[in-house]
Amino acid sequence: MNKQRVLAVITARGGSKRVPQKNLRKLGKRSLLERTVEASLGSSIVDRTVLSSDCPKIVKDAVRCGCEVPFIRPPELATDGAMSEDVLTHAINNLPFFDWVLLLQPSSPFRTSDDIDLAFELTEKFNRNSCVGVTKIQSGTDLDQKYFFHGDVFASTSHENGFFKQNYAEVFILNGAIYLIRTSHFLRTKKLVDANTIGIQMSAKKSLDIDTFDDLHRAAKFMEA
Repeated sequence: MNKQRVLAVITARGGSKRVPQKNLRKLGKRSLLERTVEASLGSSIVDRTVLSSDCPKIVKDAVRCGCEVPFIRPPELATDGAMSEDVLTHAINNLPFFDWVLLLQPSSPFRTSDDIDLAFELTEKFNRNSCVGVTKIQSGTDLDQKYFFHGDVFASTSHENGFFKQNYAEVFILNGAIYLIRTSHFLRTKKLVDANTIGIQMSAKKSLDIDTFDDLHRAAKFMEA
């Protein structure tokens, strides 16, 4: 059986407004971007790691970290309203075909290589077309329903008898840390998440999505813990 080839696309535009130059902000001695590049390069299932960005500073830092930059993202895909699906489609169309594509955002700096590997293991074990990172929330939390995840969720630690399946009474939301999808399925549906998607449960730390300065402060506290 031929090995399934996986392309990782790190999406990092330069126009962050809430936290200027967010992707280059440092946690400890490493930037959010560098932490994400390291997670991808350290994964046993990723064959190629590329950057999609419009920003020369981000491109320079990505190359320094060992990430490929085979193209520059066009301006129309670097706006506040640009969709991740369109950014991913652009990357796929500008590179050789890979069986799977992995979308990674630097705003999730605590996701690890092992998390990426386990996401792929889940898709194969349960014969799914895609896997996303999710996190459990307390019942009654006031959140936009569009972020709720309604599929099967499995704990992020494997065991001799497989994976722990979560109780459907629990509520999970997308955390933005991992989007892994079969390329042919994505090109056909243009969706990162659908009824066939499986979720991998991640901790509060790994699920932190940095969007504000408060999030950066929370990330610093996680570093100290």
